[in-house]
Parts: sequence; structure tokens; C-alpha cells
Amino acid sequence: MAGMTGRRVVRVLAAAVGGAVVAGVVGGGAARLLMSLITIAAAEESTFTLGGTLGVLMVFAVLAAPAALTATAPAVVRVGGRWVTAALTGFGVASTGFSDGAAIILAPDSRMTLIAVLVVGFGAVVAAHGQIAQYASRRLAGDATRPAAAAPEPALA
Repeated sequence: MAGMTGRRVVRVLAAAVGGAVVAGVVGGGAARLLMSLITIAAAEESTFTLGGTLGVLMVFAVLAAPAALTATAPAVVRVGGRWVTAALTGFGVASTGFSDGAAIILAPDSRMTLIAVLVVGFGAVVAAHGQIAQYASRRLAGDATRPAAAAPEPALA
């Protein structure tokens, strides 16, 4: 971080936290909606609680941290941060999102196409999760991501 002042470092870190929270709300909200729709499509009663929803949003915010922290880094590091976030989020979704597999397997045949589309939606959320975190982090960081500008050159007459 050569050339970064203390104020800039704090601003970039605050932007990373904000970006992770934004990605947690957007990605977690989308995931929670998809969870509810899959439950309904499997002919089950959807009984999600506010506490559970807040927990999902918080977990998605934590899982967005690698992408958010690498948002202002060079391109190769940014891509790595997104991959780490996608891997962590994907593993989390795969291990907990489909814990009620019996309900999905026993769902009416006529609803399997809808369930498959919703599962693909989970994949889209996982893929977009890190991208959202980095976009939000860069927007919140603003000019803190660019080196300090030199004095402007005088205009030619």
C-alpha cells in the first residue's frame, strides 16, 4: 500500500465493510427469497422467521468479505477475491440450502422444472455475490482508491 495515507486506509477499509454489508443484504435477501420459493414450490409451508432472515443476511455479509476487501486491489487480486467469495458462498449454500432434500425429492413432478430454475437462481446469486461486494466497495471508497493527484498542469495560452 505504498503511497496510502492513514486516512485513505481507513476510508478503504470502511468502504470494504460497507460493500460487504450491501452484498450481504442483496445476496442474502435474494437467497432467502429463493429458499422460500423452493419451499413453496416443493408443496411445503414456508415458515421463515425474521431472526432466520437476519441470520442469512449476516452470513452473506461475512462471506462477502474476501471480495469486498480486494475491491481496490489490482485486477488479478480482485478476481481472486471474487473466486474465494464464490467458493465460500457456494459451499455454504450447497451445505445448508438444500438440507431438506427429502421435501424437494418428494415434490410433485409438475413442479420440478420450477425447482430446477430456482436452484439455478442460487447459482446466479453465488456468482454475483462477490461482484456486488466489489462494486459497492469501490463506489463507497470513491477517490480513496486512486493515488493522490499531482498539482494540475498550467493551461496553455
